[in-house]
Amino acid sequence: MLLVALESGEAFPLHAPGADLLVVVADGVGEIFAADRLLQAGEVAVVPAGQTRGIRARSARLVLVTVVTPPPDETDPAPTASAQWPQVREPAPDPVALIRTEHAELRSHLDDLRALADELDVSDESQLQERLERVVAFLRDGMLAHARVEETTVYPAAAKLLRFLGHATRTMVIEHELIAARVAELEGLTAAERYDAPTRAELRRSLISLEAVLRGHFEKEEQVYVPLLEHLTPSESEALTAQLERAAIRGHDH
Repeated sequence: MLLVALESGEAFPLHAPGADLLVVVADGVGEIFAADRLLQAGEVAVVPAGQTRGIRARSARLVLVTVVTPPPDETDPAPTASAQWPQVREPAPDPVALIRTEHAELRSHLDDLRALADELDVSDESQLQERLERVVAFLRDGMLAHARVEETTVYPAAAKLLRFLGHATRTMVIEHELIAARVAELEGLTAAERYDAPTRAELRRSLISLEAVLRGHFEKEEQVYVPLLEHLTPSESEALTAQLERAAIRGHDH
């Protein structure tokens, strides 16, 4: 039984000893080559004798308890900061590219919110009604649908990587709830019998606040959460990409 601590980037190079291996992660996040998966604190992996294995740290510090039988000897490799893992698998699918492409498409509509807010006082009733209905349809059918897909695909994947630090993506789910409440508020204002001066003021406030919260939400996802997905293993990237593609197909069907 060994207690092993690896710093970020350190790894046991690939080898295939004649020993069974049990790995328990005490702290941090690590990648185990044999199972093609990430392991977080509290998780366990078993690698039978003769199977190629390797472990590398994916967090600032990875602490492991390993049980090896029969015990290792001087021929077993020591961890190193320059261990090379051969590229024996197909290139991993890229869910990050899918997400960023969809974000760019949705962002292109956000200027409409600001433009409509700026032109509230000079738009006639029929024109304003039509533009408001288009904006609400985009927010309801585009933005909120996008939020629901992320909550069932992207956020769970990111949460797996952050589990040992806490449920960090919960903050983004709360923000989705706030966005949904603001969309409902705007939808209620859009249904007003007439757009008098007070109603137009409320519409302007609602549109501007929605633009601000949506831009901030995208920035947080792009800068904090989406880059985490680059640390997924190939099999995890493949599974997430398939989920995102299925969700996109369902969205197009609706």
